[in-house]
Amino acid sequence: MKTRILQLITLGLMMSVSMPAMSQVDWSEAITKLKLEARADGEYFTTDDKPSFGIHGKYFNLMMGGNLGDKFSYYFRQRLIANPGTVAFFDNTDFLYLDYKPTQNWRVRFGKDAMAMGGFEYDASPIDVYFPTTMWNNIYCFQLGASVAYISDEGNHTLVAQVTNSPYINSTGLTYDAGLVSYNLCWYGTMGHWQTIWSTSMIEREWSKFMNLTMIGNKLVYDKWDIYVDLMHHALAIDDWGKNFGVVSCANYYFTPRFNIFVKGMFEQNKSEVDLNSAVALDHLLEAGHSYARYGVGLEFFPLENKSVRLHTYVCRMTDSYTDKETGVDMLEDMWNFNIGATWTMDFYRLIKK
Repeated sequence: MKTRILQLITLGLMMSVSMPAMSQVDWSEAITKLKLEARADGEYFTTDDKPSFGIHGKYFNLMMGGNLGDKFSYYFRQRLIANPGTVAFFDNTDFLYLDYKPTQNWRVRFGKDAMAMGGFEYDASPIDVYFPTTMWNNIYCFQLGASVAYISDEGNHTLVAQVTNSPYINSTGLTYDAGLVSYNLCWYGTMGHWQTIWSTSMIEREWSKFMNLTMIGNKLVYDKWDIYVDLMHHALAIDDWGKNFGVVSCANYYFTPRFNIFVKGMFEQNKSEVDLNSAVALDHLLEAGHSYARYGVGLEFFPLENKSVRLHTYVCRMTDSYTDKETGVDMLEDMWNFNIGATWTMDFYRLIKK
């Protein structure tokens, strides 16, 4: 018994010495970000048949980044999910890229990255997006590729030219060596209170056949409020302009730095007449012949000063209008979504640096 007590006392003394020493360790520049973040939502849907409801985990992400020396850096974000990948080894990896910045104005990037496309809804981290557009849900935006970026001297303008795998590889069940690519050109700008993310992309859907996707995002940012409006247009052929488009807008009003209310609305349509018999292969963003609308209101609250915990709730209405192909009858699917949830971030790097 005495031996056991002595062992416990010795262990306690060792911990009391080692813990302060660990807290003083200065981590290498190789790791300047190390986080786990998670989000879980409780949702209630009204439908024509019967309501559906439940609680589910939305996201569980591991993030890590740092400097490798001699102008090289990296970033990594992995979705920790149970389902295995289906296309390639990096399927469940959002980001895994290597940056090289030879000067203050130029950056070269290679690896898994988000396709360089416009719009502030698209640009936001998925864990921060509520009732998104149908296009946002359907596009396989994280792809392997390479990019070159030019950054202005003031740092408020960035022009990115990027080549990646085509998202049609994912949506049509092809393998990585299908030879389909996407060419993306994007401008990120900040001019006072006005911010922009404008892009145009040529996305290869079949060999030498492309879909053009143009996205224009504009945002106004002030101390107490901000609002963005994203315009989206895609065309499957030269004579297919003006039929497939979308618009989404979200406004926030910040009562305090830890509490805000938001209003969001969107409309999307696909009225393309290009070979509707193979619409799934041609257009992986919106189903042919459909019009979608969503609008709602919600709030966010951060109970802690460091904003490591976020509580949210919202209600939105979702509609889907289309003409039944068999009967020719116009249909309207109407649904309400009530949501309440929480997001929490475990910033291990910040804790250790303390």
